[in-house]
Amino acid sequence: MTDLPQDPSDSAMSRDDLIASLTEDLTPIRRVRPVEGMVLIAFATIIASVASIAAHEWWDGLLTGDASGYFIITHGLLLVLGAASTAALVSGALPRVGARANAPLWSAIMLGILPLGAIINLLSGNGDHAREGLNDPAAYMCTTASLAAGALVLVAAVLWLRRGAPVSLERSGWLAGLAAGSLGTLAYGITCPLDTFSHVGLWHVAPVAIGAVVGRLVVPPLIRW
Repeated sequence: MTDLPQDPSDSAMSRDDLIASLTEDLTPIRRVRPVEGMVLIAFATIIASVASIAAHEWWDGLLTGDASGYFIITHGLLLVLGAASTAALVSGALPRVGARANAPLWSAIMLGILPLGAIINLLSGNGDHAREGLNDPAAYMCTTASLAAGALVLVAAVLWLRRGAPVSLERSGWLAGLAAGSLGTLAYGITCPLDTFSHVGLWHVAPVAIGAVVGRLVVPPLIRW
């Protein structure tokens, strides 16, 4: 005994019913746009900069030409690392197929040359560098103030990641920490009048490494779906 052929209209109706049952409880949400994440983190950086200036006063060395080349190069690399990490972070919050950007890694490697060079100078006993060394009286202030400024950026990064759906939580943690450390140091750095190679090469880079580790440990549990 053979089965009677099924009416094609019945199959179409069953598909429609299935789709309707799956979508009837869904509510429309506003699309997440990458530019919003960039703006959010940039705004947090500006707020951190204003707060740093209010607490520590503005240093006009950049405007008067008193800032050393070491100071300009260090903070330029911090800006590059902050921008690269932010772009990768914002992109990573929106799942997609494709190669991951490795700009943050290369930016971090370039920045890492500075503390290496500063340590070499310290070991060589070169003048002011040898006298400052690890006994730099401003080391604690620069490190803690940069991390405090970076905390605002980290909060903004977490808020953005929670709006998206990051697949690699660990990578998002590293990126959030790198962005917070570099942009936080940049926000505080505009108030710091110390511009020797050993100072900026060590104590304006240390918060980036600390921020990356903190981001890796703290961020993933906060953004887990």
